Amino acid sequence: MRRIAFLRSIEIQQTKPFLQNLSERFERDGIEARLFYTDGECGPDEFPGTSEKVPVDISADDLAKKVIDWSADGVISLSIADENALRDAVVKRRLEPLGIPMVMHSVFATGLTANKWETKRMLIEQGFDTPHGVLVDSDVLAGRGLLIPAYVDSILLQVSDMGFPVLSKPLWDCMGAGMVVIPDEAALERHLAEPHDGNFILERCVSGEICSVEVVGAYGEYVVHPVVWQGPAEEGPVFNFGRLRSVAPREAADRAFAPIAVKLQRLGRVLNLQGAVGLDMIYEDGVYRILEINPRVTGTTTPCIAATDFNTYDCLVSILDGTWPDGMDHGRDLKRVALQFPVRELSPEFVEDARRELDVVRTQTLTIDGVEHPNMIITCELDARAALPARLESLWQRHRFTERSFLEQIAVAVGAAEAHTTEWDT
Repeated sequence: MRRIAFLRSIEIQQTKPFLQNLSERFERDGIEARLFYTDGECGPDEFPGTSEKVPVDISADDLAKKVIDWSADGVISLSIADENALRDAVVKRRLEPLGIPMVMHSVFATGLTANKWETKRMLIEQGFDTPHGVLVDSDVLAGRGLLIPAYVDSILLQVSDMGFPVLSKPLWDCMGAGMVVIPDEAALERHLAEPHDGNFILERCVSGEICSVEVVGAYGEYVVHPVVWQGPAEEGPVFNFGRLRSVAPREAADRAFAPIAVKLQRLGRVLNLQGAVGLDMIYEDGVYRILEINPRVTGTTTPCIAATDFNTYDCLVSILDGTWPDGMDHGRDLKRVALQFPVRELSPEFVEDARRELDVVRTQTLTIDGVEHPNMIITCELDARAALPARLESLWQRHRFTERSFLEQIAVAVGAAEAHTTEWDT
């Protein structure tokens, strides 16, 4: 019996149902799994193995000791967000001298992709489009160390060349945390005069549609999942679980993404990635601009798996046991449409009707920063897309399960429009 430890730093329920689906593989291959997690709860039907909750601020050394004391034969990182991914990369280094393999990117690759400025520089070197930006050194800004009287003026000039509005983004945070919209030069002068705890980027706001993509693999072979669409860009951060996420065919956008997918596979080889990364992008007029790279699984992992049948978690196990790449054709063709959207309440009556009338992947309530967010993920066969809006309308007339605007957005998404020109009321 081989022992595999999984490391997780947010509630495990977001992996439903595809992590649980590994139970057959574990039984077939003689694998005993244990989840070491920091947030939420893990019931007996939510992970195909045993689980142990550990302190949210556990150090890399203490987490490595947990794994060692359990006598793990291998480890897989599923941690979110970037700071926890970096912790797991350090755990990997701690385990290497002991001969315990771990599926996680290197400390170098994780640190590079978690740092927004280093990511931007690397993306430019690799030929990707990314919004223009300026790095701001908070020490120089505050007069700590070398005094550079013209520093603020130099920043103002560079941002003026880029054009307003701009976003102020901390280097080391993710999921929109710490972002500030700066509409004009006067606002920028006030922002630069404020105290700052760390360095940050001033990045040109770009218009278009927010989208993301997951890349998973190792040893030179990488699968690029289809693009997940998340609606029009706004000035400032958006809450992903308050929006429609859709995976559906879009002929022009898919055609424009094909060469990006090839370049992402090359990037995986350049960084020697081992596991999954998620990229946030803005799409407009045939151009994808990459905003950031998250060196880990993401919130879009589940809808991607639902749309393609390529199970990211199964791939991670294959990487660990040495059977990846497995020689199969891992194309990025969609098997079906996948949709994730918020709902008002997961009443038993609504869930029962939804499961009877729709292809439901998951219904659950996510807890984020102490706030509950009910949501659901559904799929639809490609040749049944035309009938989906009517099925949702019928369900909505009985349960009023979501904002009506989401039904309108879904109708556009499954219609495979060349461009989303509808003005969405979110």
